[in-house]
Amino acid sequence: MAQAPRLTRNDGGKWMKLTQLNNAYWAERRERMAEQFPGARFGLEIDLTAEAVDEFEDALLAQSEEAIQQVLTRYPYLIQYAVPESGHHGVWAFPKQTIRTRSAGGTAGMIPDFLVVTRSSLGDWWHVVELKRFDEQFSDARGTGYSTAGHRALSQCNGYMAHFREYIEAVRVNAGISRLTQPTSAIILIGDSETETPAQQENRSNFVRGSNLIDVVSYRRILFAARGDVGFTVRGPGILAETFRRISSHDDA
Repeated sequence: MAQAPRLTRNDGGKWMKLTQLNNAYWAERRERMAEQFPGARFGLEIDLTAEAVDEFEDALLAQSEEAIQQVLTRYPYLIQYAVPESGHHGVWAFPKQTIRTRSAGGTAGMIPDFLVVTRSSLGDWWHVVELKRFDEQFSDARGTGYSTAGHRALSQCNGYMAHFREYIEAVRVNAGISRLTQPTSAIILIGDSETETPAQQENRSNFVRGSNLIDVVSYRRILFAARGDVGFTVRGPGILAETFRRISSHDDA
């Protein structure tokens, strides 16, 4: 596979030519990678900008799952910050893909927020991603159980994983994805670790350590990692302001 040209600033004309070659390389790579999973939204690290992360932050503050869904559909590479075995080779995301249709008897269908494919040196990995709001926590207020949103997400993810395990061929047909395999995990995106109480954090941590199939990830993990890669616009650190103040104070000390 061709390597992306290394850009150096010799003069304006050469820089423009190298930029054009670089853009052509990424366009060719995107086309080749996107073709591997038809129907998916494909995201690369190069898609991510500080402005895109601003949009993600706005969606988190909108108190709307739909707003978060829309931004992650536009910038699926953001999802890789929450996914193990991502490998940073790109992310294929199938938003709102039906894996079980509603039955004639009235049994509800199943439509995860995302089916996601990531890639590492070990191969392709499928994951189910379920979204809840940024202003909702996984744990209940006392940190001794799960919140209403947490219970709902767990019920959904357990149902998805069981359905995949028992009816994978039917899922391939319903989803129209011939290369679909049993997901490695289900990932619940919910809440803000910064505003969790110690008891809530411990409760979430205990669940994650005890579960082999379901991970629970705070949106702050995505936001912090993305900002580390692309930085900030003139708007500044926004949600992460207090986090970066603490880091700066620690470094100064």
